[in-house]
Amino acid sequence: MANITFNDECVHVVFLGLPNVPGIAAEIFSTLSGRSVSVNMVTQNTMRGGRSDLSFLIRRDRLDEMIPLCREVSERVGGQGVSFATEVAAITVGIESPADAAHTLAKIFAALASVKVNIEIINSTSESVICIVSLTHAREGLEALKKAFA
Repeated sequence: MANITFNDECVHVVFLGLPNVPGIAAEIFSTLSGRSVSVNMVTQNTMRGGRSDLSFLIRRDRLDEMIPLCREVSERVGGQGVSFATEVAAITVGIESPADAAHTLAKIFAALASVKVNIEIINSTSESVICIVSLTHAREGLEALKKAFA
């Protein structure tokens, strides 16, 4: 059985429209590091026009502190803003062997689809798959995954 964990105490932070040049992410994460902020699941998407979005998860109990800090950093580096999605949960499924990654992903997608849970963001490594889903249906998704991997 795959190791499955659930975290509904997370917030998805997205720095929007950042200049896509070296040093921007370093500035953002240096600032967060200075406040001892724990981050997880960092992703960057390049957009047209030399801009990119940078997103990650933080703990919900740091949100009040992070909103003004992230907005200040975004403005300082020339970003177009920051969004904070609080109604999300992270479900992590362990991958037993890298050779099974495609099979694991197929089971995850099928299990969540069977209960009509949409994956908002997904991140995969050789060890695990993290699915960010709406908090409204997260428990249903968790149960479907436990059943699929039992």
